[in-house]
Amino acid sequence: MCTIAGYVGSRPAAPILIDMLRKEQFFDGGRSTGIATVHNGRLYTAKVTGDLDTLLRETDALSLPGCVGIIHSRTNDNLVEHAHPFTSHDGRLALVLNGTSRGVNTPEFWAEMNRVMGSFFDRGLNIKSMYDNLTSENPKMVLPNGRNYAFTETYALFMGDRVKDSPKDTLARGLAHAAKDALDTLPADIVTLSVHADLPDTVTAGVVTRPMVVCVGDGEAYMATSALALPEDMQTRPLISLPPTSVSQITPDGVKIVSTSLKNARVEQIDHRIAAQSYLRTEQALLGQKDDPKSVYDMPDLSDLWSAPASDCKFAAEEGFLKPSAALRYETLWALHRQGRLRQTIGERNGFPITKFWVE
Repeated sequence: MCTIAGYVGSRPAAPILIDMLRKEQFFDGGRSTGIATVHNGRLYTAKVTGDLDTLLRETDALSLPGCVGIIHSRTNDNLVEHAHPFTSHDGRLALVLNGTSRGVNTPEFWAEMNRVMGSFFDRGLNIKSMYDNLTSENPKMVLPNGRNYAFTETYALFMGDRVKDSPKDTLARGLAHAAKDALDTLPADIVTLSVHADLPDTVTAGVVTRPMVVCVGDGEAYMATSALALPEDMQTRPLISLPPTSVSQITPDGVKIVSTSLKNARVEQIDHRIAAQSYLRTEQALLGQKDDPKSVYDMPDLSDLWSAPASDCKFAAEEGFLKPSAALRYETLWALHRQGRLRQTIGERNGFPITKFWVE
């Protein structure tokens, strides 16, 4: 999965976002990277194929203005147009997404996504990720002209289209509703963060299963895939793990959870039994493994801790639920870190850097 961070406060956002992403980009990312900030009613973005160092070397990401922003590092190495963030048709909204479609990989899901994107295409919206598929694989995401597009751009165009005519005094509420509508329409194992050019003090988060922690204090708020990415002085403060199937808005003053349910998907919670089993499995796998540390791909599978089938939404089986296994993984690593036992190093997977962990 990818890694995400967000910030809103009174200090320049870009350096803070870059510092947070540097700590977590190789948890499962580092092959394409991008950032968006907001300043004086304008959206600023920069993105590259490559890791954070490539972004800093090839763009002005570090000097982007504004005190609110989002940043992202992706696992795929492909077109720069497919790096996050994605923007709305009018260029006023930027969105990053972490997740997968595996839990809803059905013909019905892709038909609905193609219907949504096809309607945008027919209206002449600017689909920036459009490309010609050059592989022999049968692509699932196809526009009316036969070309393909990036999964995440659907959510950016969807939210931006919903709020394009919203007055500034109701824009925050409109964005929250737009995020919920997007997740209701196309629920999957995802989390999104978005910012808007006309909201210099708000980040909107939409969560189905994927991890997102928030820390608020002294007039600023930090968001990240893992609490391990937060500044050290924030790690000792109370943290909020945004609940599954939720839409929230984060400002320098706190977190407002706007909704905690979706129409078309159910996510099983992480209860004390599941958390304890995850801790034991992960501890056993990482204990004393300094000479053979493990990446997130090498750690024990946690999906069987939930006994029901994998997914429950309008695009999948009638019985079952989506499993927040990625959130569980990062919460377990955070628990080991809080005990002072978690160690990490940079290793390699498929020729790319990846963070590997062990426990002492």
